Amino acid sequence: MHIDSYLLLAGLGGAAALFSLLLIVRKIEKRNRTLPDDPQLWSGRNYRCPQCGASMEQGWVLMGKGAIWSPRSRGKPGTFSSIGSALPNTISLSMRPGANMGWHCAACQILILDHDKLVR
Repeated sequence: MHIDSYLLLAGLGGAAALFSLLLIVRKIEKRNRTLPDDPQLWSGRNYRCPQCGASMEQGWVLMGKGAIWSPRSRGKPGTFSSIGSALPNTISLSMRPGANMGWHCAACQILILDHDKLVR
């Protein structure tokens, strides 16, 4: 084979990989429900820490590869858990990422996360 043929095959392989990645990103984004930031989202949502009973601070949680949940009976998620198994609305791959609403108790280091929606 000529070098041009190898370059063409390598280019086609790269394009196919990029297309597959784009399809994965679109699938993840379609699973997300994103809403604009609105103070009403927080209305009536003042939580107390389940451990110490103190008021929890409202805030935002920005996830990395998503929140990967596993019931205790099934054991911890593994090192190679994929973003495809992340909870809905916990991955934002856009340039201006959405964030989840959260409540944090600094004293107990407990975080409550609402993954019903992403907020931008």
